[in-house]
Amino acid sequence: MSDSFLKAASQGRNAGWRYLCGLVLAMSSGYVGWQWVGIPLAQAIADVVEIFPNVLSAPIVEENVKSIPADSLEISYLAMHFAYAFLAMGIGLAVKVLHHRPSLTLISPQATFLKSRFGLGFGLWFGLASLQTGVEYLFQPAAFAWNFQPLAWLSFLPWALLLTPIQTSTEELFFRGYLLQGLGLVIRSPIALTLIASLPFAIAHFSNPEMTRGSIWIGLTYCLMAVFLVVITLRDNRLELALGVHAANNLFIVLLVNTPDSALPSPAVVLQQTPADPRWTFGSLLVAIALFYGAVFGWCRRRQRATGSGREKQ
Repeated sequence: MSDSFLKAASQGRNAGWRYLCGLVLAMSSGYVGWQWVGIPLAQAIADVVEIFPNVLSAPIVEENVKSIPADSLEISYLAMHFAYAFLAMGIGLAVKVLHHRPSLTLISPQATFLKSRFGLGFGLWFGLASLQTGVEYLFQPAAFAWNFQPLAWLSFLPWALLLTPIQTSTEELFFRGYLLQGLGLVIRSPIALTLIASLPFAIAHFSNPEMTRGSIWIGLTYCLMAVFLVVITLRDNRLELALGVHAANNLFIVLLVNTPDSALPSPAVVLQQTPADPRWTFGSLLVAIALFYGAVFGWCRRRQRATGSGREKQ
């Protein structure tokens, strides 16, 4: 496992106190974005226009469908994502002012962004999420209910497409970019680094309502996802794959298949009324990770090499 992604931190000033101040700056920016900007601005927007019409009042297509609580669909939803935008600005400011290096070095050592790697991560994970849900439907079709409310969904769509990538990208830049590169300066063991760097992301999600399904297995699922995102970042020496995977995961949830206890309430097309057994969730994620890793670093890598060899022969 090459450490060139981690060495991006050495391009600037990387004293410990700078990282400590950077963390304080980033989290303070996020709090300001939530409390002093996000909530007032979201309230003002909500007062002017009904953001997600009919989410509460529209009749559910299927009978006996547990509706998703909508308290996060307007003010809280927008305020939360404004907070992420400010958190992202705080991270960028910390890298630029405290560490004196380009902000894009959080994505790659070359300070570049490859759309092809992002697209690969996004498309492949979106496909695997669809496959996983399809398998669950085959085994338990009664757990799924059609919930498509055209006005609500179409009203929600632009906000989801705009704000969800801000949220997921900010989390990646913070956990797999800034924090991972900072820890890489002091932790030399790849295994120890992966485990330690994964914990903050997992712990940050332990307060999600999904934990009530089974705290041990759902907690392990969050840990597994965190480890996976760290591994593909270090393996690829770039952050784009993780950015794509995270965005695809959350957009699939909020737009297509959601659950009543979701941490991301939304007028999704389908509601999975009875979430899968948390042991199944963990196991299916493990399979999806194996398929993703094999496809990206096995089949895709061999195909790239074969294509390169063919060009050389020509």
